[in-house]
Amino acid sequence: MNVVYALTRNVYDWLLPSIRSLAEHNPKTRVFILAEDDALPFDLPMSVEVVNISGQAFFPEIGAHRTEAFGGYINHLKVCYPEILPVNKVIHLDIDTIVCDSLEDLWKTDVTGKWFAAVPEGQVWYRPYGESYYNMGVALINLAQMRRDKIVPKMIDFLSTTDQPYADQNAWNKFGTEEHKIATLDLRFNESRVTGQTDNPAIVHYCSFPDWYTNKRINRREYLERYL
Repeated sequence: MNVVYALTRNVYDWLLPSIRSLAEHNPKTRVFILAEDDALPFDLPMSVEVVNISGQAFFPEIGAHRTEAFGGYINHLKVCYPEILPVNKVIHLDIDTIVCDSLEDLWKTDVTGKWFAAVPEGQVWYRPYGESYYNMGVALINLAQMRRDKIVPKMIDFLSTTDQPYADQNAWNKFGTEEHKIATLDLRFNESRVTGQTDNPAIVHYCSFPDWYTNKRINRREYLERYL
């Protein structure tokens, strides 16, 4: 099983709860961390492969050294995973996720002929590309299929030339919907405020809360507290 995180220096510490939870429930996972340095400045609970992306220039007009906690270059870089990661399939996790169970069933999701699998959001007010809009905070990405279909340059051009309110997520939804390249994940693999709640989450995602790391009243905080 392969997992990837991507983050900027100003949120390095925020990775710790997520990767601690991943290590507890999925200790044999191969983990890639896309960062702005060759190594993170602290010990991690499992073996990882840090990939320094500060010299990458997939989006030169944005640049790698963004200071925002969320957004910017790191978010856009997700569409470039096929060109960065030396594997054929990977689970992407946002850093504001807590893993609560084995991810084997997620990993085994059939993405044959698809580019990715994700959980659709429950909202109806923003669905610009079809009947569903998928949240990319957790996604199983078929890098091999994306390479075969040569989709990365089109996604880069789309993100480089148009102003998108939800960054790379719009690119995934637009092209995935148009080409019928999306598989749907079970809700338990991305429980969040925008996707919905389950009785047995495998991944809790604190998306849409900029203060998720410090907010004492946030929903499902008990999962985060175990790993802070």
